Amino acid sequence: MRGYITEIDFDKVDEAFPGIVRYYRELKDKPCTFLELVWGFTHRDGVCPETVPVASKVAIGAVVR
Repeated sequence: MRGYITEIDFDKVDEAFPGIVRYYRELKDKPCTFLELVWGFTHRDGVCPETVPVASKVAIGAVVR
């Protein structure tokens, strides 16, 4: 899919993310973007209230050529 995703695209969206349309319709406060919707849908069971610290250094030491 390209461009804006709207309710017209819900059939295709539900194929890619089964259950996301029902999740969207049950939300009291709707997300502003599709990315926010996908994030909320995929993280609904594992969100922790604390902020997750970000790694201070990249763990990759090898150079790819």
